[in-house]
Amino acid sequence: MRFGLQINPYFAGATGNPWDLVAPVARAADASLLDSLWVYDHLLYEGGYPGHPDPEPVMECFTVLGAIAAITQRIRLGQLVIGIPYRNPALTAKMATTLDMISNGRTILGIGAGWHQREYEAYGFGEFEPVGVRMKRLEEATQAILSLWGAQPVPVYEGQYYTLSTLTENPLPVQKPHPPIMIGGSGEKVTLRLVAQYAQFCNVGGDPETVGRLLAALRAHCERLGRDYNAITKSAYTMVMIGKNEAEVERKREHLSRYIPRRGASIGTPAQLIEEFRAYAKVGVEYMVFRMPDWTDPEAIQLFSEEVIPALADL
Repeated sequence: MRFGLQINPYFAGATGNPWDLVAPVARAADASLLDSLWVYDHLLYEGGYPGHPDPEPVMECFTVLGAIAAITQRIRLGQLVIGIPYRNPALTAKMATTLDMISNGRTILGIGAGWHQREYEAYGFGEFEPVGVRMKRLEEATQAILSLWGAQPVPVYEGQYYTLSTLTENPLPVQKPHPPIMIGGSGEKVTLRLVAQYAQFCNVGGDPETVGRLLAALRAHCERLGRDYNAITKSAYTMVMIGKNEAEVERKREHLSRYIPRRGASIGTPAQLIEEFRAYAKVGVEYMVFRMPDWTDPEAIQLFSEEVIPALADL
């Protein structure tokens, strides 16, 4: 099992500049056993969401990841996940290609249908569309991005929502045939069908029983479409709070309680977390992406890297 850390700048820190917190954490993650580092794709967080109670400083994800790429050497970089309606798919492909070039082939393109209505409308993108329309946009955008990364000119891509005309992606990404695409979301009928049809990663949420059911749905889509289920990296998402012992766990639980979501939290000592992640592995999870309410504490990252990751490396 491999692990990726999602960093969210919940606060700006003493300097007032969130990057001053992100940069040292990115270097620490690069020196750890973590496989990847992720940034959410948001523009506005005003608080009031589970695990996100306060207004948060938000930096644009591709810009942040480009800066992280320039100061790291090993760790893979991704977005968890891009709201496809925020960008034209040809622009998304160009930005992802640029990030792949800067990082020398360390990127994963994470995409999804988007959900943050208040953010979308506040930034002037227009009226937030129904979920069915956003899912159709997600599929068309994925097709368009893959066409651009196909090493051939795209004479015309014409969908219901997006059109490309006589366009060639130059340069092409470092990774061949292209950077892995993660389609994030737990929708059994549409999202997981899109994963089976187009993606190299899924990312679903829930406890091990729920995730097991979702992965069974993904397998069924793969069988129906003739896709090799084993060609897709099965990842799940959670929040992690780790302590050296139960007393430290309880201190953190009390101090950081406002940042713990009602569902989707993995909290405990290294031994307790190892057992929880073994339960995910038993239902088919190969990769865990997690956020930490104390992600700016290098000791928490080091403890997870040294105690948890090696114990699960062979799963």
